[in-house]
Amino acid sequence: MKKTSDNYDFLFGTPRLEMSGGECLVDGLQTILEYCGDKIVVSLGSQVITFRGSDLKINSFTREGAVVEGNIVSMEFSS
Repeated sequence: MKKTSDNYDFLFGTPRLEMSGGECLVDGLQTILEYCGDKIVVSLGSQVITFRGSDLKINSFTREGAVVEGNIVSMEFSS
């Protein structure tokens, strides 16, 4: 069985999330569907992620992804 590196999945269209402290790096982000201080909803194409918490904001946004910051209490995944 061939093992692939998770670090390169986002290069091939696979979304990637990386949590560190009070922020979450979201690679593969396509659109922001909802944005307010207690809820941020983003689309990754076939999946939607809802961040809930307080003082939420998107610190940086590029073609490759975004960084969601704040007091992240939960993340919900849906399709």
